[in-house]
Amino acid sequence: MPKIWIDAGHGGAQPGAVALGHAEKDLTLQIAALLGVKLTRCGFSVAQTRTTDIDVDLDTRGPKANDWGADYFVSVHLNAGGGHGAETWCSITGGKSKALAQCIQAELVGLGYVDRGVKTRKGDDGRDYLAVIRQTNMPAVLAEVGFIDSTEDMARFDAAKAAQAIARGICKHTGTAYKQAATAPTFTSPPIAGLTLDTSSKDMVAGEKYTVLAKCKDKPAVTTTGRDVIAVSEPRLDPKGRGWLIDVQGLPLEPVVRHGHITVSAAGQTVQCNFNVT
Repeated sequence: MPKIWIDAGHGGAQPGAVALGHAEKDLTLQIAALLGVKLTRCGFSVAQTRTTDIDVDLDTRGPKANDWGADYFVSVHLNAGGGHGAETWCSITGGKSKALAQCIQAELVGLGYVDRGVKTRKGDDGRDYLAVIRQTNMPAVLAEVGFIDSTEDMARFDAAKAAQAIARGICKHTGTAYKQAATAPTFTSPPIAGLTLDTSSKDMVAGEKYTVLAKCKDKPAVTTTGRDVIAVSEPRLDPKGRGWLIDVQGLPLEPVVRHGHITVSAAGQTVQCNFNVT
């Protein structure tokens, strides 16, 4: 699998653009951290310029990726200056750099950003103007995820969605399947048929409460024998979806006979549960 170098723009004493209560260095780090997780899940080897808020000299970013042997270099930034929309920069030489930039740009635009296109810039020396593209040995791109001084773009900004878009673009360019995070399986309780009740006799002391679970779909009818021995609540739905709960409470000692029972009827069935109160 390709080795991807992720470059979170700015950092430390270099905040980048600052507007609307945000510093570019913070938002780029958020995106880069999430991007690393997503690419690793897809099977890529990943290294990063920075994973915390530290200064990294511009002229060391590309060389670090070169030393690591990266196959691709992806720098993450936000734009500023009064515009709005996303754009992705690539090398003036085109090739894989341009192809990767096109894939990433298409995914960013898919988030709703205005499409400012894939761009290049030539320096006075005839080479790429952007240092992170000029100083890398591998195909490199720089993604501008909207304008930090645009209320429209910042209302749309979501670091996780931006990271996913960039990851999808990288996967598309490299022919790699994008893997979503695993989701916990959901379990649906099986439909309740008939009536099931624990009919074993219950021994309890006066004042004690016992909750009976009647496993049935519809609210059961409950009758009581020995009302001077036990008090019974109205059936209530079990929050776990297993049926209905019936509270049975032992009453204070008075009569000689200290046993009673409840009779529960539902779904054409009738069952009984006995209670002995001491």
